[in-house]
Amino acid sequence: MDSPTTELSLAQVQEYLQAVRRDKWWVYLMTVGFTLTAFVGIALLPNKYKATTTVEVDPQRVPEQFVSELVRVSPLDRLQTISQEVLSETRLQKVIDQWHLYPQLRTFTREAVIEQMRNDVVIDVRQSGGGLALFSITYQGKDPDIVARVTNQLASDFIEWNLKSREQHAVGTTEFLNSQLQEAKKALEEQENNLRQYKMSHLGELPQQQEALLHTLSSLQAELQVNAANLNRLDEERLTLTRLPDFVPMSGGNPQPVSERAQLEMEKNQLETRLGELRRRYTDKFPEVQDLVRRLNHVNESLTALPADRSSETAASTSTKPTATALRLEVISREMQRLKEEQRRIQGQIATYQAKVEAIPRREQEMVDLTRNYDISKTRYESLLGKSYAADMSNELDSQEKGERFVILDPARVPEKPFKPNRRKLMAFSFFMSFFCSVGVVIIRTYLDPRVKTEREIRVVYPEPIPLLAAIPHIQSTIERRRHLRFVAFAVSFSILAIGAVAGLLWKIHPIL
Repeated sequence: MDSPTTELSLAQVQEYLQAVRRDKWWVYLMTVGFTLTAFVGIALLPNKYKATTTVEVDPQRVPEQFVSELVRVSPLDRLQTISQEVLSETRLQKVIDQWHLYPQLRTFTREAVIEQMRNDVVIDVRQSGGGLALFSITYQGKDPDIVARVTNQLASDFIEWNLKSREQHAVGTTEFLNSQLQEAKKALEEQENNLRQYKMSHLGELPQQQEALLHTLSSLQAELQVNAANLNRLDEERLTLTRLPDFVPMSGGNPQPVSERAQLEMEKNQLETRLGELRRRYTDKFPEVQDLVRRLNHVNESLTALPADRSSETAASTSTKPTATALRLEVISREMQRLKEEQRRIQGQIATYQAKVEAIPRREQEMVDLTRNYDISKTRYESLLGKSYAADMSNELDSQEKGERFVILDPARVPEKPFKPNRRKLMAFSFFMSFFCSVGVVIIRTYLDPRVKTEREIRVVYPEPIPLLAAIPHIQSTIERRRHLRFVAFAVSFSILAIGAVAGLLWKIHPIL
């Protein structure tokens, strides 16, 4: 069995349906009135036009392996930055003032007008696998011609700001690289100067000269050994001569003096003998060989400068043994003195070269520090120089319009039809809403009517059970019938006249169908 609540609800619905059927002409009249009023309002709604321009991201035309791009910001990030610039308050205010946009909002605040324009501008980004491929700019307004012009101007502003942004970024990068390059060049020159001064100050102690130093030191030590051997030999010869008698009697009974030429001849013979011995063991580049050659040349020059001396020849032929021994001792003494001086010189040179060799590890560490600083400065300078060249080439690409840029692919055209409002949909919706509102008015009127018309209403008024004898239907009198007919005629006439008037008004405003 159905519950009492369900029976009551069904009874109410039936009562409301009977009320709608009873007042159907009121429903008709109100539906026509509401619908026509809505039609007039819909017709008076302003038309909204929109125009769209498509901007393509044209990539760099020169392969990046030849010229790298200076501006590494992705097009999508750059577009967001440019959007903030183009849609800034200052820029939008200029566009509004230039095209006299939103005259109906002049009483509003400046921020409200600018915010309205921001809402009317739509940027649609279309990405591809490689990033941003193209984007579209759409603007909506009431004037189709101005809408197209404003859209194209916004697209031009995007392109202009993109070029300006790339130029500012490139100029800033180039200036920074140039300043860093000058600093790197100055640091490199300073390191080169330090390295050059160090090499000049410690010439002969550098690591790369170690082999030459060791070779020279070895030669000096060999020369010192030869010198010591010569000293020993001369010293032994001197000792041998000093053990001989000082004089040996000569046939004449008196010793004869030895001339200077005879002494030089004797020294020449000794030098030639010694030179022959050394050349059998060493080359002409050996230090002692070169020294003997110089001394032999000097003796020959001295002999050439002396005049011929017969007495000296006679003295030489008639010289006695004691005179030859004394002369030899004198020659040995001078030779030993020379060898000792040469020994001191060689020892001094050995000490000097030995000190240089011992200083090489310290110089090597100092050279490592200087060279490392120089290499760092050189690497930094070369890197900055390469980046500077790349920046110049990238700027040249942008100046020749061969770098990445924004290009208008499809400019905005003047729209022929408004995109909103959709009056047909609005009119259909308003018709149904008018009908339902009219039905609702009738139902509310029935609900608020204090008269009792049904058994349910009696039971609501009198909760106690009251026996129902009979239900008398509504009997329409002649006067009521005439009144109803006049109302129907009025409703029909009014609706016809109202529909005609509204149709004429709508056609005069603009044809919407």
